Amino acid sequence: MKDFILTLDDIGNKSVQNIETLFAQANGTLGVRASLPIRTGESTPGTFLNAFYESHDIVYGENAYGYAKQHQTMVNLFDLRSIELMIDGKSEFLLSDQSVVLDMEKGLLFESYIYETGDGKKFEYLLESFASHSERSVYAQKIQIKALNFSGVVKLVKKGRPVSVKKGEAFDPRIKNSSTELIQEGNKYTTQNSRLSIYVKFDSLSEERRLNEGESISFTQLYHISRENHFSSLSYDELKNKQVEIFANFWKSSDIEIEGNTRLQKGIRFNMYHLFNSAGRDGASNFSAKGLTGEGYEGHYFWDTEMYLLPFFIYTQPEIAKSLLSYRVSILPKAQARAKELGFQGALFAWRTINGEETSAYYPAGTAQVHINADIAYGFELFEKVTGDTDFIEENSTLIFETARFWLDYGFYSKRGFEIHEVTGPDEYTALVNNNYYTNKMAQNNLFYAARLANRLKSNEDEAKYWFNAAENMYFGFDQELQIIQQDDSFLTKEPWDFVNTPKEKYPLLLHYHPMKIYKHQVLKQADTILAHMLFDESQEQVNRDFAFYEPLTTHDSSLSRTVYGVVASKLGRSELAYRFFKEAAIMDLEDSQGNASHGIHAANMGGSWLGLIYGFAGLSYENGEIKTNNNLPKEIKSMKFTITIQGEKKHIIIE
Repeated sequence: MKDFILTLDDIGNKSVQNIETLFAQANGTLGVRASLPIRTGESTPGTFLNAFYESHDIVYGENAYGYAKQHQTMVNLFDLRSIELMIDGKSEFLLSDQSVVLDMEKGLLFESYIYETGDGKKFEYLLESFASHSERSVYAQKIQIKALNFSGVVKLVKKGRPVSVKKGEAFDPRIKNSSTELIQEGNKYTTQNSRLSIYVKFDSLSEERRLNEGESISFTQLYHISRENHFSSLSYDELKNKQVEIFANFWKSSDIEIEGNTRLQKGIRFNMYHLFNSAGRDGASNFSAKGLTGEGYEGHYFWDTEMYLLPFFIYTQPEIAKSLLSYRVSILPKAQARAKELGFQGALFAWRTINGEETSAYYPAGTAQVHINADIAYGFELFEKVTGDTDFIEENSTLIFETARFWLDYGFYSKRGFEIHEVTGPDEYTALVNNNYYTNKMAQNNLFYAARLANRLKSNEDEAKYWFNAAENMYFGFDQELQIIQQDDSFLTKEPWDFVNTPKEKYPLLLHYHPMKIYKHQVLKQADTILAHMLFDESQEQVNRDFAFYEPLTTHDSSLSRTVYGVVASKLGRSELAYRFFKEAAIMDLEDSQGNASHGIHAANMGGSWLGLIYGFAGLSYENGEIKTNNNLPKEIKSMKFTITIQGEKKHIIIE
């Protein structure tokens, strides 16, 4: 099954750090970058534990009430892959050949390296590894070192060691140094500020042996990193067998077969592989923006989970979806405290966080994105609709009610209706505006859902009347002259960005222009109004006009953008454009088209590529107990087969 195999030939940027990201192994709890066994200056080894972070005070030159107080940064823990080697006293080697093969079908990584000493002695280093999905505290390795053209003494030391990471010099607000000093007491490691602890158990090896030409030394290693001081007793082979079985079941439930482009087939499987690997499973962790493959965005959780990742899990892996939603339930008290701190009722979820507290130091593009409340509620609603698990929703109805209470307090009634002011929508190049269409549309949906749920449970029924009334009277701006929906009250009054005279090296704009320069123009970072059109029905004529207006103003500087425009293009019958957007999304990390895959995968885009196929090309919808599809396949794709799970039953769908 070659389309389940990823090699170095399949990736565009073969830099050391890109390879480390793309071939990283993870299991939702533990993630390990595929760093070189013999380190070079370019290598950035990394081992991450989901939701294990260090905190530091945010230092403001000018502070103000209610600003976020602390950074939270996922800790880069150990280098579990490097080895110390000496061949007849020589410890400096030249890498002369390298092979990296990821078997996505089985969840196993195979590597081969040929090293050479200064005096011409060659040896082969073979490595088989995986992050165990059956025992999530375990990273497993099987190693063989073979003398190719010499007989001599091989001395080796193989153990896990703390990572010391040097901060990169390039300016990029999306990354931050994640190294930290841990306090060690025996096999217990504790962060200094957040006071989180882990326990480790490493198989270490120190050996000196004479090898004759053609002989080899082989060994297996299990690295255990856990929040509990007890560890799996399973052997390497037992763990490997379970890994293969788990991945076989995963692909039965989640695989998508597309005929017509083997590159895209491999790309979509690569994306789903990483989605399965990085999703939290314990209800206390979630899905970091870069998964467990790198340090970008400090391991924070955003709205990405609910709007871009959750549909994939709801339709194919509902138990994982439930765990991701359970995380939101676990941090509800922090969201309630945040709303109270800012002077509002209900709950306000943090824009970027690990433990539930707001960590975004720049509130115009952080806290002001209050649409996250409605995004989370939307995720719960979709989960209930597709899975039929009403018990889970009803047990956690407080979350839905508390988000509705926030909207009722944050918005207000005017002559025009119920308005929501001073917010930032998905488009982060437009901040602190009134009546952002996406925000108002999502808030309306949140309020309707809360009202229906309250009436169903026969609780909070008096409040439900207010929620329903606010939703019914939600204000949406419309420009009569252009006949388009207004992104917000002020967007159409702004000067269009000068795209013609903006050189390509000035993108993404956020790295080259001050926010004041960007905010005063008509320019979008990503889909905003068009995202609302992807989620909610609107007349095709209206969506066509909006699409034609907003897409040319969109830079797609965010990796979250192309997939949304692609889905909507599919629904509009613009198959050529839809295919182009999907293609760019499906192989974004394989091609490193955003130029920063070295920081970690673009998880939301990976989820978005699934949306492009299922919501876009297949036109899937599920309403009132009925599955509907609409064949939007572009000419480049001859057929598509996929499996979804509805109300606990697997449905196999073919689009030709």
